[in-house]
Amino acid sequence: MKKNIYGIVLTGFLLLSGCGFRPLYGFQTNPEVIRKSAQIEVEPVVGDGGYQMGLILKEKLNPNTLSLPKKYQLKAVIDKPSFYDQSIQGDNFASLEKMTLTVHYTLTDIESKTVLVSSSSTLSGSYNIIQEPYATITAKEKTYQNLVQALSNEIVLHMMAYLKGDDRES
Repeated sequence: MKKNIYGIVLTGFLLLSGCGFRPLYGFQTNPEVIRKSAQIEVEPVVGDGGYQMGLILKEKLNPNTLSLPKKYQLKAVIDKPSFYDQSIQGDNFASLEKMTLTVHYTLTDIESKTVLVSSSSTLSGSYNIIQEPYATITAKEKTYQNLVQALSNEIVLHMMAYLKGDDRES
């Protein structure tokens, strides 16, 4: 039975490789895309959490800390978070709050000043509101940090996907 399953899986991989299938996130290991992403100059990110996002973007866009001339400029702005009560108790107090965070970003060619990518991403997270104020504040801050991290990852994936697509056109 096990040999049958391995045979089916191996046959599937052979068929996929014959049709030009490439993994969706394969560009993250492509040396040309990594070299291009190292050429992105990350401007200071505007908004709360901007410093954290800027560090994450710089680290992930240039993981090998290559020293290359900058060809692109990435600007990002984090909006103020919005909050919504998710769960209301019988005494009309919220026990769960949802935080929504949006970041707007653009990638510009430094030489021609042409905007190559202009987009935004929005994510939400929630945290419990409890009687201990310190625990609630800590949960709120951790949720915010997690959203900044996740939004940073989305921006990096978008930039690398764009650079990989740009690679095909070159």
